[in-house]
Amino acid sequence: MNIRKAIIPVAGLGTRFLPYTKAIPKEMLPIIDLPAIQFIVEEALDSGIKSILFITSKEKYSIEDYFDKHFYLEYFLKKNKKYDLLAQLKRVPEDFTIYSVRQKEAKGLGDAILYAQDFVGNEEFAVFLPDDLIFSKKPVMGEMMKIGRIYKKAVLAVERVEKRKISDYGIIKPAAIKDRLYEVKDMVEKPAPAKAFSNLGIVGRYILPASIFKYIRSTKPGARGEIQLTDALRKLMQEEGLLAYEFNGLRCDTGNKFSYVLAILRYASMQKEMKNKLKKEIKKIFNI
Repeated sequence: MNIRKAIIPVAGLGTRFLPYTKAIPKEMLPIIDLPAIQFIVEEALDSGIKSILFITSKEKYSIEDYFDKHFYLEYFLKKNKKYDLLAQLKRVPEDFTIYSVRQKEAKGLGDAILYAQDFVGNEEFAVFLPDDLIFSKKPVMGEMMKIGRIYKKAVLAVERVEKRKISDYGIIKPAAIKDRLYEVKDMVEKPAPAKAFSNLGIVGRYILPASIFKYIRSTKPGARGEIQLTDALRKLMQEEGLLAYEFNGLRCDTGNKFSYVLAILRYASMQKEMKNKLKKEIKKIFNI
C-alpha cells in the first residue's frame, strides 16, 4: 500500500469562530505564527505524500494562496536584505502539488470525500481532518501507512477519550491485534457513555481504499440531510475489514474556542524560548 495522495476537507463555514471566519477560513487560524492548516500539510509531507487535494468552497481561496509562491515578496525581502524575514517565509512548505475542488453544498464528510473520486482514481488515499493537530515524534499518518502496507486494510486513528466526552466521538468496538493496533468489530457515532463499545474514539486520520466511494454512495443521508463517513466505514468494515491505530502523540482539537486556545498553549510550551516565560505568566493570570 503506497499512499501518494491526501484529501483535506476544508469546506466548512467555521461558525464557532465568527466573526473572524466571516472573512478568513477557520483553517487559517494562527497557532502562534503558523496557520493551523500548515501543521496538517506538514504531517502529510513528512509521511511522504506529495499530492494534496483540498475539498473547499468559494470562501476558502486564501488557503491555496498561502501555499503558493510569492515571488514579489521574496524579491522584496532579498533586495532589502531582510534575510531573517525571508527565512520565516521559507517555513511555508512548497514541495508538493496542490489540487482543489469545491463542495457545492455542505452535506457531510462522506459527501465531501466523494468529490475526491476523480483525483484518487483506483488508489488508496489518506484523509486528514483539519481540526485535529497531532504533535508526535513520528508523523501519525506515516505510522498508519506502515500498518496499511503490512495488513492490506483500511486504517483509522483512535485515541482514548474521557468518559464524559465519549458522546462527542465515533467509538469503535476493538479486538486487539497487538499493542495499539486493533481490528474494528463495530462502531457507533456519538453513543451515550453507558452504551459505548469502548473509550477508543475515532480522530481525524484515515487511510481508505478507492472502494470507499461505493460505500458512501450507498449510504442514505441522516436526519440533517448529511452523508456520514462513519456509516460508509461500517460497510467497509463488514465487507473488507478495518483496522484502528491508537497513535502516540498529543492531539490538539482546534474545532472550538476553548480547545483552540489549549492548542496554542500546548504548542507554545514546546518552544524553548517561550516555555518558562509562559509558566510565569500563567501563574500571574490565575494567581497561582
